[in-house]
Amino acid sequence: MIIAVARAFDGADAYDEAARVQAYAASRLAERIAALPLPRPLRILEIGCGTGLLSQALIARIPQGDWLLTDIAPAMLKRCAARIGPIQQVAYAVVDGEHPAVDGRFDLICSSFAFQWFTDLPAALERLTALLNPGGTLAFATMAEGSFAEWDDAHRTATGSGAAMATYPSADALRAMGATVELESVREAHHDARAFLASLRAIGAHRPRAARPPVAAPALRRAMAAFEAAGATVTYTIAYGTISL
Repeated sequence: MIIAVARAFDGADAYDEAARVQAYAASRLAERIAALPLPRPLRILEIGCGTGLLSQALIARIPQGDWLLTDIAPAMLKRCAARIGPIQQVAYAVVDGEHPAVDGRFDLICSSFAFQWFTDLPAALERLTALLNPGGTLAFATMAEGSFAEWDDAHRTATGSGAAMATYPSADALRAMGATVELESVREAHHDARAFLASLRAIGAHRPRAARPPVAAPALRRAMAAFEAAGATVTYTIAYGTISL
């Protein structure tokens, strides 16, 4: 699974052009983090930095930081470094965020739109919070229950099988993991089903999290038609969460 995710994001060359909701969530998360009563200067770890959407937004708001920006996909990490440019206080590392092999402790650990790829999120959150200094905070944005419901409904109707996308945690589930959570729903319109599926491919999210047989072409066409009949719009349910020590 780790290799498959890394390969999917390594090949997402058009990520920034398609990642409209991801950019919005990163900006919103950066605003929330900047408002937290965190000490200065900070030692900061970012999990799943991608092309640097959150990194750039946070560095602009918290310039007094010692940053370690990480991602599981080497190509994404290179794109992030190109976006951020040469800053002495910023280091980069290829890291599996679910099992982070990093040195030391951090005042802030942050992540935007990476946690939905984790196999065991509760265990991952325990590992990440164990890397916090006393008084530190883990802050994240992730996909929550209800995301892509329109495509799931079209897929379920056309194929008679389960949801097309991954199962995302509910707000209550995230709170049970120790997080303070706020939800936001963002709707994204597409020209048609083909454009929606192309957008998933562009952001590296076209592969289902769990392996399964491919959908037969006639069923996929029925799902696409049902999706378009419903308006070709999808909802992202975004959970903004914090865990503070």
